[in-house]
Amino acid sequence: MRKFAVLFLYLLTGPYIVSASDEFFDAQVAPILVKHCIECHNANDFKGKLNLQSVAGFLKGGELSPAFNKDIPLESFLLERVLSDEMPPEHPLSTAEKETLTTWIKGGANWGTTPINIFQYSSPDRAGYDWWSLNPLQHPQPPAATAGRVSNAIDLFVLNQVHQANLTQAPRAERALLIRRAFIDLTGIPPSSEQVSTFLNNDAPDSYEQLIDQLLANPHYGERWARHWLDVIRFGESQGFERDKLRPHSWRFRDWVIDAFNQDLSYNEFARLQLAGDLIAGDTTSGRIATGFLGAGTWDEVGFSQRSPVFKRVVRQDQLEDLTAAISQSFLGLTVNCARCHDHKFDPITQKEYYQFTAAMASVYHGQMFFTDQISDSERAENNRQKEVYMHRHRIAQDRIAKVKDEYRTRLAAEGKPTDDDALNAALPDIVTKHWEFEAKQLLDLANRWGDFSVYAIGPKKPDETFVLIRGNPEQRGEAVKAGGIASVAAGSADFQLENNAPDHIRRARFADWITVNNPLFARTIVNRIWHYHFGTGIVDTPNDFGFNGGQPSHPELLDWLASELVTNNYSLKHIQRLILTSETYRQSSRGRPAAENIDADNRLLWRYPPKRMSAETLRDSVLMLSGQLNTEIHGPGYYDFTTFVANSQFYDVFDPIGETFNRRTIYRTVIRSGRSRFLDVFDCPDPSAKAPRRATTTTPLQSLSLMNYSFSIRAAEHYATKLKLRYPDNTTAQLKHLFKEAFCREITVDELTLATEVYHDAGLVGVCRAVINTNEFIYIR
Repeated sequence: MRKFAVLFLYLLTGPYIVSASDEFFDAQVAPILVKHCIECHNANDFKGKLNLQSVAGFLKGGELSPAFNKDIPLESFLLERVLSDEMPPEHPLSTAEKETLTTWIKGGANWGTTPINIFQYSSPDRAGYDWWSLNPLQHPQPPAATAGRVSNAIDLFVLNQVHQANLTQAPRAERALLIRRAFIDLTGIPPSSEQVSTFLNNDAPDSYEQLIDQLLANPHYGERWARHWLDVIRFGESQGFERDKLRPHSWRFRDWVIDAFNQDLSYNEFARLQLAGDLIAGDTTSGRIATGFLGAGTWDEVGFSQRSPVFKRVVRQDQLEDLTAAISQSFLGLTVNCARCHDHKFDPITQKEYYQFTAAMASVYHGQMFFTDQISDSERAENNRQKEVYMHRHRIAQDRIAKVKDEYRTRLAAEGKPTDDDALNAALPDIVTKHWEFEAKQLLDLANRWGDFSVYAIGPKKPDETFVLIRGNPEQRGEAVKAGGIASVAAGSADFQLENNAPDHIRRARFADWITVNNPLFARTIVNRIWHYHFGTGIVDTPNDFGFNGGQPSHPELLDWLASELVTNNYSLKHIQRLILTSETYRQSSRGRPAAENIDADNRLLWRYPPKRMSAETLRDSVLMLSGQLNTEIHGPGYYDFTTFVANSQFYDVFDPIGETFNRRTIYRTVIRSGRSRFLDVFDCPDPSAKAPRRATTTTPLQSLSLMNYSFSIRAAEHYATKLKLRYPDNTTAQLKHLFKEAFCREITVDELTLATEVYHDAGLVGVCRAVINTNEFIYIR
């Protein structure tokens, strides 16, 4: 039977002999061996004593028989086992693969590259150099125009797959929903009722495009999109670990990110400055602040202060692994950190390449970076102006407190009661002792932080020597390595042509260039992130992992088209966002259709707009805006919603402070790692100690209870009710109509007005406001 199969394939491939050259082996045979054979028959694991990774192992054969019969090639043991489907046992070769193997054996089994590099080719168990995300950027042409609404090339790519699945495009969403969707996506806060009316009354054909341009130019855009980037890079304003020491000056990096998005800093420059801004930006204030990226993660202060040099070396390697993970996953979508102890199990990254990668960062230690000498006169003047603004507010707050204390002291004296400080503090209401005094201290602290010309970033040192560490153990050194990249990435050469002792200003700058110049992964990962934040799921649904364990692209040609568009347009993120938001794909209605859901329940093909819940910060900011409390000041030191004390370690008591200082957008909240906000956590605000490329979206009873009963929510509802009553005194209907228009960007219906009026009579206007901010229509972006 085996000989019949061999004869059949011999006749099928023809009576002529095909020249099985080295190129034929490398291009066609080696991928088959990697895919089906080498996992079990390699130099380290040769089952049946057969090693098919090298020509020597192939010619030697296994314990049962030689693999190749040079006298009668078509009777070779390897070929017989493959053609009979005995090998591989679970996944036989396809007919085409059997034909290729037969041609090779018949031609003399000439071998090409030996040993076969298992990283060269992808297999069912791992990615190779030919993995989709590691290939050079393609420049696909959009599919031909088809039935449906088309605004730009994005729609052609999406509609092509929608129609292939026998689906149809959803109708366009109502204009009121579109303005709310665009406002929240781009700025993180909903539009006012006046902005909605202006848009709805604008009859210009390009009124929607005008809106998108206005929002991209809005300073709140940077606040919204900086928050996404800070999630990705695990930005926090305390050290983490057991001491969790506060970092009072990390805020300058947060502001730098906000400004970078607002100014549409080209993404390649955005990345280069974060990796080596202190070296390549002419020693400027901005360049130094940008390296806050390298100091954004946790820092084991206790570990680095240990007396044991062995322990310090372990801590140092842990820190470098964390930094490697942050850089490789943020900018490349690769888990390079998984190759610390051995070659990567799933992606073509060697252990040596991991240490080349870390060698580029061998000078990076956390530290306070000063820019007193670099700051310009205008920057110094602005910092001093802001300091005086906060000092003035501090004095006003102190005067307010002193006035109230004097009134209470006079009242106590009139009543014949003690007027000492303890008695006075006991008599004062909580709003004074707990909130006013706390805000006054905050204002003084903010003033002092404006006056300090430093940022928590890095304190570069002479680069450490870097070695391959056997099993990742710092005490088992292997060969010394130079700074370099990853060979499988289709960017510039992974060999930086540096010496082992290359100085920091050369190795880190060279590393930044390797990541950002002509690197397809660099472009693919960022356009995928942008898509993810607009549609709730990326074209690749694992934004930090484009490797074997990550997802496959739902629209691979669209992904490369967007990446190419980014590169062609000077890495402008706003350009990509304008394309996305003006596409008909984005402007679709979010209404579901049972027939479509039966075909594509997860909406991966985007036959409708996918509704998504507001993030925790967006929800808090929207509630503040609706209630008229939002403080829209941009930039500056973050507010504290905690008190802190030090007892060997630093401890934080988080609470809900009251005052205009604390009503700023949530991105200006000082993010500490061990003191979490209960309100934000309920709505899946991520742990700042870990990278958060995707936020969880849970649905729990605590969310409704928090929006209904948390002190922040009640206070907001009370403020909003007061605002409505001042605007429409003694007019319940007008109050309710305006409430719905501001909260939902639409008119109230007759039935809703009837129901809301009943609630108004039972629970008052405050009760109606509490109910409105708890509705799905308010919380979700549709």
